[in-house]
Amino acid sequence: MERCLYKQLSKTAARTYATAAIPHDEYHKKYDLHPWPKSKKPTPHEIFNLDPSAQNLPTLELNKILKSCYVKYVKIYHPDVSKNLVLTDDKGKQLTEEAKRQRYDEIQYAYDVLKDPRRRVAYNRYQSTAWENYGKNPNPSSFEAYRMANAHRKKYDFKEDEQFWKAGTWEDYYRMRYNREAPTEEEFNKNKYKILVGVLAVAAIVVTLQVMTALENAAQFRRRAEMRNFTSGTALSQSLDNYGQGTTPISRLRRFLTSRRASLADRTDEQTLDELRENDQEIVRKYAQQRLASLEGAGKL
Repeated sequence: MERCLYKQLSKTAARTYATAAIPHDEYHKKYDLHPWPKSKKPTPHEIFNLDPSAQNLPTLELNKILKSCYVKYVKIYHPDVSKNLVLTDDKGKQLTEEAKRQRYDEIQYAYDVLKDPRRRVAYNRYQSTAWENYGKNPNPSSFEAYRMANAHRKKYDFKEDEQFWKAGTWEDYYRMRYNREAPTEEEFNKNKYKILVGVLAVAAIVVTLQVMTALENAAQFRRRAEMRNFTSGTALSQSLDNYGQGTTPISRLRRFLTSRRASLADRTDEQTLDELRENDQEIVRKYAQQRLASLEGAGKL
């Protein structure tokens, strides 16, 4: 039993290895399928290798061609199949599982677009619409002119807004986008004052919020300025009072020397601190001598 199972697994592995060793172009040739497009973002027409003349074929005949090509693609790029295959791109680089899945998703999307007549027409319109074509249509509608002017914008990409390319008029686009009928001119005239009042109300609310925000920012700035002034005044008062250590010159000198040693304590070693203490004592002694000499000169001693 184990020997039979081993033989079966060996045959399966050998078949898988032999299949995986075939380059992806060989798979395309095997199923009589054209090579994968070389562009980084192939269009549905490029994926299914459709030339412009194929657009004029009857729907049934075109769908038959698409389905035949789609089935061949599935035999290569379906995730359950491609995971056992070693596929490469046109430069011979092996495709990752993510790249295989991306190709399959592109195939599926292209097939869904092209097999639907309405989506196919919309995509053809998306491909051919550009501002350069404005002169070819002497009297375009406002919707067509808007489409020509905004065809390059990302928000109107076919995948982002398919209804924009399906619609023939502004009314159609409104109906597709919002799932309701577009308001008529009579309804618009009837409600235009309500709309105007609503717009003014929204504008008033926005302006009020902006004014309130500006007032709050001004109040915060004033509070911060008052706090800075209070802090500065307190520090100045403490400095004038010598931080409670006496206001005589010798007291101020002692506090200065003590503060200097404290600020240098974390950055100097003990030997340096001892030298600073001796230096401080020398400074105090010289100050005392100068003070004594000045008092003697003034005749106060």
